[in-house]
Amino acid sequence: MFRVLLPVAILCASTVNAQSNTSCSMTDDAENCNRVVACVGSDGLWFNGRAFGRGEGTFVGKLSDGTLCDGTWMSRNFMGLGQADVTCEDGRSGRVYYTYQDSYTGTAIGNGLMNTGEGIKIWSGNNVLAYLRGDTGQRIAMLPCNGAAIPIS
Repeated sequence: MFRVLLPVAILCASTVNAQSNTSCSMTDDAENCNRVVACVGSDGLWFNGRAFGRGEGTFVGKLSDGTLCDGTWMSRNFMGLGQADVTCEDGRSGRVYYTYQDSYTGTAIGNGLMNTGEGIKIWSGNNVLAYLRGDTGQRIAMLPCNGAAIPIS
């Protein structure tokens, strides 16, 4: 089931995410709203969304087929290790374990599994698109989903 994040939305005003120039309606602090992208399974399905909070929080977004998904995330320790749990409105759910891999861009990378048996690979952070572009300055980042490059802007 899709959980509504209404209490958070009521407390926070709209702002613009400095990284992607898209609206981030659930936080006053642009640094607290970060892009989350993920590959799901091996058929080119991908997730695009936003994560909110510091040290722990929520995320919300859509799969490329339009399915809404949300969940929670938390860092487990000072080394940046953590987990995220996702639930989608079509009944999919899963867990991802992640670690911060790139200190320059602050990008977290994780792997997990959905209840359908599909693997998940995620990337998130303040500058995740720069990380996926290889910090080349290209306008479009490519999401590497099982050998396929999916453009994410």
